[in-house]
Amino acid sequence: MGVMPKQANRMINFLNHQTKEELAAMQIMNRTDAILTTKKVRTLRGLVQALEGKCQEMQKDIDNFRLKIATL
Repeated sequence: MGVMPKQANRMINFLNHQTKEELAAMQIMNRTDAILTTKKVRTLRGLVQALEGKCQEMQKDIDNFRLKIATL
């Protein structure tokens, strides 16, 4: 995931330390929703990356199986 969790955590900390007026100037009307959305994106990104890794492992197994079948 690289630097994405760090960036998401910095974004959450940033949102937590802004005043309502500062958030309104950035067109963020609901601090809680913005933080929850950031956390959801971070979680979903981690899940997608885990799934991609599993798919790559499965593809390797499939390729190995095909090689074994081809030799028969």
